[in-house]
Amino acid sequence: MNLDEMIALASRATPTPMEHARARRAVRNIRQEHARRISLGREITTDVDPQDPLAAGLDDIHRFSRAAELAKLGTVVWDARRGELVWSNEMAMILGVAPVALQPSITELFRLIHPDERATVRERITAAWRDGSVAEVTCRVIRPDRATVYVHCFMEAVVGSDGRRIGIVGTAQDHTEIEMARQENDRLARRYENVRTDLLDRDPVTGLLTRSRFLDEVDTARRLGTGTLLFVAAPPGSQKPAHADSGGVSDELTSATAESLRRLVRPADTCGLVGPSEFGVLMPYTTLESAIPIAEEIIGGLRDSPFLACAARLDVRGGLVRYGDRQVAESADLLIDAEAAWRRAAREGEPMHVLWQAPSEEERRATLGDRIRSAVADNRFALYAQPIWDLALNRVTRHEILLRVLDGAGRALPPLNFLDLAERVDEILPVDRWVLDQALRHVGQGPQTSHHQINVSGKSLADPTLIRHIEAAIRRYGVEPERLTLEITETALIGNRTEALRFADGLRDLGCKLALDDFGAGFASLGYLKYFPIDLVKIDGSFIQDLPRSPTDQVIVRSVVRLCRDLGIRTAAEYVQDDATMVMLGELGVDFAQGYHIGRPELVRTERHGPRSIELELRPYIADRSAM
Repeated sequence: MNLDEMIALASRATPTPMEHARARRAVRNIRQEHARRISLGREITTDVDPQDPLAAGLDDIHRFSRAAELAKLGTVVWDARRGELVWSNEMAMILGVAPVALQPSITELFRLIHPDERATVRERITAAWRDGSVAEVTCRVIRPDRATVYVHCFMEAVVGSDGRRIGIVGTAQDHTEIEMARQENDRLARRYENVRTDLLDRDPVTGLLTRSRFLDEVDTARRLGTGTLLFVAAPPGSQKPAHADSGGVSDELTSATAESLRRLVRPADTCGLVGPSEFGVLMPYTTLESAIPIAEEIIGGLRDSPFLACAARLDVRGGLVRYGDRQVAESADLLIDAEAAWRRAAREGEPMHVLWQAPSEEERRATLGDRIRSAVADNRFALYAQPIWDLALNRVTRHEILLRVLDGAGRALPPLNFLDLAERVDEILPVDRWVLDQALRHVGQGPQTSHHQINVSGKSLADPTLIRHIEAAIRRYGVEPERLTLEITETALIGNRTEALRFADGLRDLGCKLALDDFGAGFASLGYLKYFPIDLVKIDGSFIQDLPRSPTDQVIVRSVVRLCRDLGIRTAAEYVQDDATMVMLGELGVDFAQGYHIGRPELVRTERHGPRSIELELRPYIADRSAM
């Protein structure tokens, strides 16, 4: 760089750090050449005063600091002559401290640098001082509020007029977004390089068998003989839910109801939690005639329970069906028939309805289809958004969009029954389309500063029009596709791998991401990571809820994280309940955390035209409360 170039540089409003460094080196070279020619006795007919044109009259430290301020960079200056450290207001903002809150010192500066990178920063500073060169480093800074930022620094030793080093000047910029983009590009590169074309038995709140486990017991009983199945619905009739997203019933009330149910059933009977405030009682080797008085005693006991009456008035109803005698109905069909029986009891104002004759498969499908279509036609849906915590940056960077449905009494219910029924009668696609339309409308209307994740049913993947529907909605609402991830469960991929792969490739072409939900709950997970362009794996909540106390879960989660990281896949943990779990997830290298400990779902305002809303979380095939 010659003098004319330096003068041109000085006229610019915002010179870059590298331009400053080049100018300083040019000034030093001019001085050295001038001194060399004088020492050789050469006559100099024309000369210039080798002053730094950026800030004439100032010493090197002040000149460099002033140039950095013009470039809107944070500066840190260590003056070796005075033993003082000073940082600018811009640097204080980068470090997340008030300009007057802390007395700048080397100790305080290194305390803010991430422990894993302090040694590297010291090494670069030492090299700059020793060699009189410019050092460059990117490091993590942990602000006082525990948020993490990536800071890119240039450090240069300052030489006085006598040739001795008099200090170090450093400039810094917040490179968090740049670093996140770099990491994302590296992750995507690894991901695309690697892409080719113990079940929970008991519900953690009630201790009863989970829905899936209870259905297994029903199947076993069907093979062994005859019996009856009682479906008990016991929602509160007067209690107002503490949280709209909690299923409408507190865990305390559900647990108390389950405890009363245990005292009322016979020792040989099996109980299970089959839905929110819904219980199944399997009574093997009984006829309808002999089971009716037993069922009436159970329902009456729950209605009259003094303990439950203190908490809320329960609107207890029952539906009773039989199995065996050459019936071909599966366990899920029996549960559907028993549920239809209690709904009829509710319509007729009776405590219980007995289904003496099981419906045919055609009648059952027709009834279910009418129920699902009615809900869709009335547009009785609402969306909720739950925050997702970025464990590397220590802040919320994502939200998951959840579907919820309200029952006839206005209570919020989880999705288990509704979505299961919708899939059984092939009516799930209209529900998925409603969710996608309303969710993308919500995302498009906002600032799009967060990443959003939306669930899609596995049955909908087989419809070739779904990907075109998503593409049209993205264009219609102006959604940035790179900020959108669609979630599918690993069990959903089992049905038709060809259709699922075609859907996944279509998403990738649109620029969207793909997440595999409830990872580890199925039996063929690793094959999906090999053949599907998965960007995010959500570890099933059954491995997370007891993580700090379970060495087995720790080994599984650590292995999943290591595997996914090597394949360029991010990981997320569901059902995070406490600080201990959060700390361990960070130690294990999990990228994201989600659960009530981080934040409950909040209502998303959407356009609704029906008389009421239904509330339910879009998690197909998940029957356990622990995965919610």
